Amino acid sequence: MTIKEQLLQEIEALPTTRLPQVLTYVRSLHHRTTTNTAKPMSTGASILAHLKKFDVHWEGDDLQECLEEVVNSRGSLTFEAINPFDASDPTPDEVV
Repeated sequence: MTIKEQLLQEIEALPTTRLPQVLTYVRSLHHRTTTNTAKPMSTGASILAHLKKFDVHWEGDDLQECLEEVVNSRGSLTFEAINPFDASDPTPDEVV
């Protein structure tokens, strides 16, 4: 049995009241795959090029130092993965 056939079988077994959630989830997957293009990180050169569009010019000799400070002060984030379609996952209000 193909994955598509398995999905259709599972969908057929769902109560009609759950179908809107499935549709929303499938649409969100489609949206993510069509809009998820990786953007390269900005560099000092790209920032300056962007500023030139607005007739803004950098004056000073500390640009490299400022950019290094930005890079060094970046932190890492972790997110808890909550599946809104899984009844066993807590709601966002229950996550502490």
